[in-house]
Amino acid sequence: MTFNNTPADYSSVNDNLVYVVYDAKAADPTTYPNYKYVGELFINGTKQFTAKVFPRPETNFGIFDFGNIVREYVDNILTPSTGINAQTLGEGAWRLSVVVKIKEEVNGTVSSILLTDSLRVFYNHYNGRINGFTLLADYTNKVLSNRPVNLEVYFSAKYLFVPYFALSGSSFTVVIGANTKTITPTANTSILLNISPDAINSEYSGTITADTESYSVVIAGVTYNVKVVCSKLYKPYMVHFLNKYGVFESMIFNKARKRSVEFEKATYQQLPYRVDGSGVASVKTGNIMHQQKTDYAKSFTEKIKINTDLLGDQEHEWLGQLVSSPMVYLEDSATLYPVVISQTNYEFKEHVVDGLQNLALELEFGTSYNTQFK
Repeated sequence: MTFNNTPADYSSVNDNLVYVVYDAKAADPTTYPNYKYVGELFINGTKQFTAKVFPRPETNFGIFDFGNIVREYVDNILTPSTGINAQTLGEGAWRLSVVVKIKEEVNGTVSSILLTDSLRVFYNHYNGRINGFTLLADYTNKVLSNRPVNLEVYFSAKYLFVPYFALSGSSFTVVIGANTKTITPTANTSILLNISPDAINSEYSGTITADTESYSVVIAGVTYNVKVVCSKLYKPYMVHFLNKYGVFESMIFNKARKRSVEFEKATYQQLPYRVDGSGVASVKTGNIMHQQKTDYAKSFTEKIKINTDLLGDQEHEWLGQLVSSPMVYLEDSATLYPVVISQTNYEFKEHVVDGLQNLALELEFGTSYNTQFK
């Protein structure tokens, strides 16, 4: 028995993870009746799933696609701590170690393990239009982002995320002015770096003040220029989102905002009159008219429309990942609120065609609230 196809390392759990096996026994139904290939899926060392497939009639191959099973075991959560090295994501949260073992079943009897694939590591990333399977190999020991290197933040922002893929445990540096922070990561993890003024000052007090106009941060040789925005007209917000590489990034929305509330309610209808205990009908009690249509339950959801400043082509390209992201947080007064983006489409803007334009988003907060029940 042999593997004819296995997924490549750095494959995405959001792609098809196709294993193809072959055994000559599958072509001999007389000697080996009701032959089936049995695939056992091990994730992080534990058997999580077993599948049985008949040989394909034309080739006698056994074909297993474990993609939809593997992706169910990724649990990406945002729990940043104070400081520059905010969070490390590894096994189970960003990547999964997968081994597939093959048995055979003949006429209802299952054999012992006959074939074991090597351990393969798959990641929670995705890609757009492709001509092959998506890999993460191009980003090893690099910043996990294709955002522009010019960033903006407001002084009181608690978070400004830039992610890094540490394939090895080799140290890398984050340089802020005269300060150098050396980070020695755990191999095969993503490091969520927080380069907000708040995070930098928590480790290097007084490095950035309310009068600071801009500062530079060098991450593993890549220089990010951060402009500190002073917004006097509008309240600024930082939006943090899961990008296409399965890690979090941040974008400032510092122009006009509009808040709204959407209600859901239940009602019932009554007659316009009431009959009292004496049998007398009336349409009011004293000078208060009887209510006919009545709300007896009401809930509401808060929404907010936020806007960026004018954006360049590279920022429009990058922010498509924000609109498609399944995990988005709005930072307000140092609290991160989960939100859902109302838009279901996104048009990529180009300066030569569209001129300079901003990005406007309508966000719905991920919680709903009840008013009084009647």
